[in-house]
Amino acid sequence: MACRLLLVDDHPALTRGLAALFSQEPDLVVNGQFATGRDLLAFLEGAPALPADVLLLDLHLPPPHDGLDLLPRLRRQWPALRVLVFSSATSPVLVAQSLAAGAQGFLDKSADATDLLAAIRAVHAGAQVLPPRPGPRAAVPPQAVAEALLRRHQLSAREREIIGLVCEGLSSRAIAARLSLAEVTVATHRRNLMQKLGLHGVAELMRFAQEHGL
Repeated sequence: MACRLLLVDDHPALTRGLAALFSQEPDLVVNGQFATGRDLLAFLEGAPALPADVLLLDLHLPPPHDGLDLLPRLRRQWPALRVLVFSSATSPVLVAQSLAAGAQGFLDKSADATDLLAAIRAVHAGAQVLPPRPGPRAAVPPQAVAEALLRRHQLSAREREIIGLVCEGLSSRAIAARLSLAEVTVATHRRNLMQKLGLHGVAELMRFAQEHGL
């Protein structure tokens, strides 16, 4: 039986390219391509029956739903849908977060077509797909993974948005102008998120954001 696929990535050129690749495989059928989590959820909720077997999911999606936000909901509402995360951010903590949230596999976007096809078929068959095991220095203790999950889930959507703008190098005044907020409101958000994450300074915030896919 053919594997029915859904593709979610905010780069349409990538999803079109993947769809073209998969169209050459007789056992793969693409039933939907989406640029946002909102569009994916609308499609799934409007379908009379589960329209796919495997979802290829990028983690970095436009608000209000990024990939890590979507995973628990997908697991809860559509437990038969198996999810293969396809991301360019592959830190050990991010991989662990994705698996804990409900993904069945995780693949780096740098993987070649052969590895991607093999990963999709493996996930469809019920196997778990993991990136190559990191060396000892990159290993992450389970306690650190749990703490990272907790810290991330304490952040509001607005706080995550502000983290992204801080990492772009914007000042509080520039962020306030971008988001149509008062500068004091942005400063409050920055202070709150730094306290929640236990960080001190922009450099630590940028490093945390890179490591955790924010």
